[in-house]
Amino acid sequence: MDSGTGQAISSEELRRRLYQTFKNRGVLDSLKSQLRNQLVHELTRPDLNGRLLSHGHHRQHSSTDENSLLIMAANSIVADHLSRTGYEYSLSVFFPECGLEKEKVFTSKDLLQIMKISSRSELYKSIISHHEKDHHKG
Repeated sequence: MDSGTGQAISSEELRRRLYQTFKNRGVLDSLKSQLRNQLVHELTRPDLNGRLLSHGHHRQHSSTDENSLLIMAANSIVADHLSRTGYEYSLSVFFPECGLEKEKVFTSKDLLQIMKISSRSELYKSIISHHEKDHHKG
């Protein structure tokens, strides 16, 4: 029922109003992003025969732990940048494409340790301080 007039609204009008409400509240963009993310995830997942479903990038991953660590560190830096700059759509595509999970992104401290930067150095303290300031802003 239409508030105030007591008249029933048509299904088309209800659909239009719901669409506009969802659009205004950002629900539609969020759903689109989730669908794109799931689509990329499904297309890059191997089928039962072990083949990649998409014709996209089938990267050769080195079997060495050091290369894997460097790739994961680089991907964590990119993910951190996308997150800090508010590129949520890009981030939602980036995670499944690179195989990194949100929960497994390296922290600044992790990255500094990987680069063997001493926790007593000025560089370390400066980076951590800057990161904590940014973290408390957002």
